[in-house]
Amino acid sequence: MSEELYLVQAPSAFLYDEPTEAAGPQTDEVFSGWAVRALESKEDGWVEVQTHYGYRGWIRQEVLIPISKEQLAARDREQLLRVRASWMDIYGEPKVQGRLLASLPRGSFVQRAQEPAQEGWIAVRTANGVEGWVHTLDVADRREGDGFLLQGREDPSWFLHQGQEGLDKAAEEELRAQAAKNAMAYLATPYRWGGKSSQGIDCSGLAFMSWMEAGFLIYRDASIRPEYPIRQIPQDRLQTGDLIFFPGHVAVYLGAGKYIHATAYAKSPWVTVNSLNPEDPEYREDLAQKIEACGSLFA
Repeated sequence: MSEELYLVQAPSAFLYDEPTEAAGPQTDEVFSGWAVRALESKEDGWVEVQTHYGYRGWIRQEVLIPISKEQLAARDREQLLRVRASWMDIYGEPKVQGRLLASLPRGSFVQRAQEPAQEGWIAVRTANGVEGWVHTLDVADRREGDGFLLQGREDPSWFLHQGQEGLDKAAEEELRAQAAKNAMAYLATPYRWGGKSSQGIDCSGLAFMSWMEAGFLIYRDASIRPEYPIRQIPQDRLQTGDLIFFPGHVAVYLGAGKYIHATAYAKSPWVTVNSLNPEDPEYREDLAQKIEACGSLFA
C-alpha cells in the first residue's frame, strides 16, 4: 500500500492526542502548506498523522488535501516561500487596493507563481490553489525541508544530521543570531497551549519556530530527545540561541544572561524576556533556581 501524504490547506489547524476536540487541549499547530504523513488510524473524519518534523497527533481530515510523493519531492526542490509576517494578506492584484483573496499566518508555506515579480510584490500560490500577490517583504525562502517524509519510512535519526554538514564558526554564529531574532519576532504574543502562531504560542512552540525558521528541525516539546539534534551542555557554556530547560518549560537564550520564552505566568501571560541575573529587574527567581538542563544544536 502506498504511503498517504497530505498538505494542510487551512490557514492553521491543531493536532490532538485523541480523535476529538473534546478529549483535551490541542498539542500542536500546523500551518497552510505543511506536509504530513497519514498513519494507520482513521476515525469519524479524523486521521492520525506525523508531521515533517516527526510529531504525531490527530487532525481533522477536512483540513488536508492529498499530495503524491513525487509532487512533494518536486515541491521541496522548488524552494517554497515561508510567510514571515505575523499575518500575510494575499491580493488579487499587486496593490493594496486589490481584492483580498486570503490571509495566512506566520510560518505558512506558499509557492512562487509564474507571473513575473513586480516592484515590491511577488505572485504566490497557496496549498489550496489560491493565486495572488503578496508584499515581497512578507515572505522569505524556506530553509528546512520535507526530507523526513520523503525518505518513505520512519527514521527519526534523520533529524540529527539535517543542515549541519560543513558549518563553520561564522555560519554557526549567524544561525545563533538568527534563531534569537526569530524568537524576538514573537515578543508579546499571547500564550496558547499547543500553539505555534502569532495569535498564540507556547514555550516549546517558540523554541521550535525559532530554529525551524533558521533551517533546523528540533523536538517540538520541552525536553531533550536523543533522536533530535539538541544536545545537553553545561549552563556555563550557554550561547545565543541555545535552550534552557525548566520543569515542563523551555526558553531561548539571548545572551548576556537574558532569555525569551512563552509563559503562562499570571503577571506576563505572553512571550516575554527574563534574566538569570539576580540584579536584573527582569530576574525570575522561580525559574532561575529550577534549571534542569541546557541544550545546544552545536554541542
